[in-house]
Amino acid sequence: MKKFLPITLFIMAFFGFLATQIVWDTFHLGAEQVQVEKEKYALYENVFQELSVNTSKGTTYVLKDIKTPIVLVNFWASWCVPCLKEFPSLVKFKEKYKGQVTVIGINGDEDEADIAVKKMEAKYKLNFESVLDPASVVSNKFMINTYPVSILYYKGKVIYVNKKLHNFMDQDFLTMVDKQISL
Repeated sequence: MKKFLPITLFIMAFFGFLATQIVWDTFHLGAEQVQVEKEKYALYENVFQELSVNTSKGTTYVLKDIKTPIVLVNFWASWCVPCLKEFPSLVKFKEKYKGQVTVIGINGDEDEADIAVKKMEAKYKLNFESVLDPASVVSNKFMINTYPVSILYYKGKVIYVNKKLHNFMDQDFLTMVDKQISL
């Protein structure tokens, strides 16, 4: 028994160290991720306060001057399958909150963006306008490098960010929007 004691102590010490390291990394990374998200939200809010965009239909939006309490900025491209899959729910979302929500699309197509946007507007019966951003000027201000991305603002403050396919008619999402609108 005495000859196994050093090995047993070594194994216990090793697993104790390993457990401590895992716990430390879990809490430390969580705090770092929260800080990164706060920084991104601050960036998105600063861009919101400064950004003026022109849509493919000639409408100019100064984001900070939009009267609806909720503004949804949706980054998309015609070649992005998840972007196209979320359009039906985005159209329904816009219909549901008509007059309370402004949706602005930021299209990232590089080649013949105007043709691509018109084609998608017709095909999906889009009820919101899109900004042509073939040189990624707007996307770069938001540090967007993938599609789809949706940023939801309430009176200029970020309340939700989604960086993947999203169902805009999801009950939890609608409850969050309803809560903000009723404030």
